[in-house]
Amino acid sequence: MAEQLSYAKTELTKALLSLLEKKSLSEITISELCNEAGLSRLSFYRNYDSMEEIIREHLSGITDSFLASSSANFRSTPREEFITLLFEHMYGIKELVSLLIDNNLSYLLKEEFDSAFMRSVNIYNDPYRCYVASGVYFNLFYYWFINGCKEKPSEVSKMLDGFLV
Repeated sequence: MAEQLSYAKTELTKALLSLLEKKSLSEITISELCNEAGLSRLSFYRNYDSMEEIIREHLSGITDSFLASSSANFRSTPREEFITLLFEHMYGIKELVSLLIDNNLSYLLKEEFDSAFMRSVNIYNDPYRCYVASGVYFNLFYYWFINGCKEKPSEVSKMLDGFLV
């Protein structure tokens, strides 16, 4: 049963990302998504409440994999190195980031930044400080990304270090 759920989630995610290359989220119907995935509408409703939830879960999985497989740790990695690792990772998923930005779904990226900071780097035990930190990193990344990633991640991290001193 768990294998079937995993298969359905994988297929729904692939189908949604494929459809987002052609049209906006608001133009995609549940039926169209399920047809693209080769699944029934019941498979969608068994797993998700909305199409945005598919994207949220996908982003969360990517974040968890990155944090588990890299040396990036907000608590112990020097800030400059952490930013470099984070931006290199985000650049590595640039097609997904572009797809979300092009579809006016960048708020889902921001939500994932916030969520990741709250669940894994809440060193302050203070949600306000956590959201401030998340906002700094997200906005720096977003500006860098929409401006064509002209600077190397290491150069951006040095810039931020200069702002925070």
